[in-house]
Amino acid sequence: MAVINEGRLRLSLIDYDGQKRQFSFDATVLTAANIAAQIITHDNLIAAIMDVTLGTKDFEEMVADRESIRPAVLAAAASAQVNVEWVVTYVDDVTTEVSNVRVPTADITDTALFAVNSNLWNPLDAKWVTFKAAFEAHVLSPSGNSVTLQQVALLQ
Repeated sequence: MAVINEGRLRLSLIDYDGQKRQFSFDATVLTAANIAAQIITHDNLIAAIMDVTLGTKDFEEMVADRESIRPAVLAAAASAQVNVEWVVTYVDDVTTEVSNVRVPTADITDTALFAVNSNLWNPLDAKWVTFKAAFEAHVLSPSGNSVTLQQVALLQ
């Protein structure tokens, strides 16, 4: 019998032109015993994502918790575009299955986020250190196992 992961985090960002892009992660299933702790890890991951992107939040959603932002607020920076994305690659700690998710409106204006002469993340940058910790604390693999963040790359 396969493990079915019912936990989910979904986020939608708006770019400078008003375009929206949704993306999602598998996450821990919420229970009465863990919901308070999971809301904290959820909020930490959302904050870390917002710290490395330029878009504004349209909505965020997790099982038993949905926050909608209405009316839509356009991103302030013209460089906030949904087609400029971070490709986040992570690996299942048990099966070693590799997965990725695309996070729109990547912040291309903060050069400290990048390794020198590269489209790859600088894993020593404080924002990425925070992102990695929040990501690994909240996201699960499609098989329901904990994950390790491998890399983040800019995709334009």
